[in-house]
Amino acid sequence: MSLTMINDKKTELARMKRLAGALLLLVSTVYLVSSMFEQYSPWVGFVSATAEAAMIGAIADWFAVTALFRHPLGIRIPHTAIIPSRKDAIADQFGTFVQSNFLSEQVISDRIHDMQLGHTIATWLTKPDNAHSIAEQITIGIAGMTHLVNDKDIQRVIEQRVAKGISETSFSPIIGELLCFVTSGKRQQDIIDGAIDIASRLLEDSDTDIRNQVSQETPWWFPNTLDRSIYRKIIRSVSRSLYSIQVDVRHPARVRLIDMLNQFMHDLKYSEDFAKKEAAIKQDLLSHPSASQFTQSLWDDIKQSLLKQKDQSDSELTRAIEDVVANFGHAILEDPVLAEKIDSWGDNAARYLIRSYGEEISDLIARTIKNWDPVATSERIEIQIGRDLQFIRINGTLVGGLIGLLIHSVHHLLAMLN
Repeated sequence: MSLTMINDKKTELARMKRLAGALLLLVSTVYLVSSMFEQYSPWVGFVSATAEAAMIGAIADWFAVTALFRHPLGIRIPHTAIIPSRKDAIADQFGTFVQSNFLSEQVISDRIHDMQLGHTIATWLTKPDNAHSIAEQITIGIAGMTHLVNDKDIQRVIEQRVAKGISETSFSPIIGELLCFVTSGKRQQDIIDGAIDIASRLLEDSDTDIRNQVSQETPWWFPNTLDRSIYRKIIRSVSRSLYSIQVDVRHPARVRLIDMLNQFMHDLKYSEDFAKKEAAIKQDLLSHPSASQFTQSLWDDIKQSLLKQKDQSDSELTRAIEDVVANFGHAILEDPVLAEKIDSWGDNAARYLIRSYGEEISDLIARTIKNWDPVATSERIEIQIGRDLQFIRINGTLVGGLIGLLIHSVHHLLAMLN
């Protein structure tokens, strides 16, 4: 509670005390005045009896209210100053009361059931402002963590993880399986056809290069006509071979190509030689300085990206998290089974916490109150409920006066009947 609220309550309590005290003073004055003139008129007796009873009621309730917090008039009357003198016992009783009535499993379970926790959370998450607020806080939290960690430690962890992942992963079998899938069925023949088409086009595109190469390889004294003849022979022979392989699915060269491809895929998956070569390549890669530089720059890039997005309320990371949060809320609303599970999780969690820590909470409340100063404790409680207790004094004054009037009236009536 803020200091302003405490001061307001103190002011209100003082005002109510003055009001109750003024009422007591008023009826006391009326009683004194009326008692002096009672013999002059019968109706004055009614006023005197009413004021007397009101005064007695006011004094009795003042005593009762005051006795809760302090000794009336400083006199140590037994069973007064109840709260200061019995603070420890009250603390134990209050702790037990809270545990029994507020921290029981059934009370908490019923409350969570009434809350419809899953539906309530989902509805709250689907509101754009709430989802955006959560996303911003998560983004800020993630970015803030980058200031708490040591860059070298993170870089070392990334380097170790990358090295471990690469070392423990056999890529050859994966590539082999991928090639098996790609070349399965008719696709194997299609790949051979595609390769032959590429070879034919390369042959056409390399016409000039082949012709020049033939000229360079033949003696200088060879006639150009003979060079062209050799060139045409080569081109025609290769073209016919490629054409034969393309149109004949049983062509020996085509069969050999398929066998070589199948053997290559088999070796990728099962050959120890390939495995050793892969391990050697990975070792060379990991030991190269560029690998270490990559992992170091990776963390630097991640860190700078997070810090940059923290300062942007509409950054990509924030939007991504916001979408996840909102979609999660919609998923709960659209799935009653999931919402029921969340209710069940909340119920089970609450029951577990109450079973595990309910007694400790009760003891904490009791110990906290016991550690309070008795006088300060009394003042705190009086500030909180004292204003209402002053109404007891006011009501006691009024009710006492009415009862006094009633008793005097009955007494006067009986006297008249006699």
